[in-house]
Amino acid sequence: MGNNLAKTVVAATGLPQDPVEREFNSLLEKHGKNPDSLTLEELREVMAEYLQMVFLEMHVEDGAESA
Repeated sequence: MGNNLAKTVVAATGLPQDPVEREFNSLLEKHGKNPDSLTLEELREVMAEYLQMVFLEMHVEDGAESA
C-alpha cells in the first residue's frame, strides 16, 4: 500500500494538501513509520493514538473554559 495509502489519507481530508501532508508525515515520523511503506494496520495505530491525544486536549481545554 505504502505511499498510495498516505496520499489517499491526505487527499480524503478535503483540506489543503501541503499543510496536511506535512503534518501527517510528521506524525508518521514521530511514530517511526515510513509513508512509502505504510500499512493499514500502522495507519490504524497512528490514528488511534492521534485521536486519543486530540480528545484529551479537547477535554483539557473544555475543563479550563468551565473553570
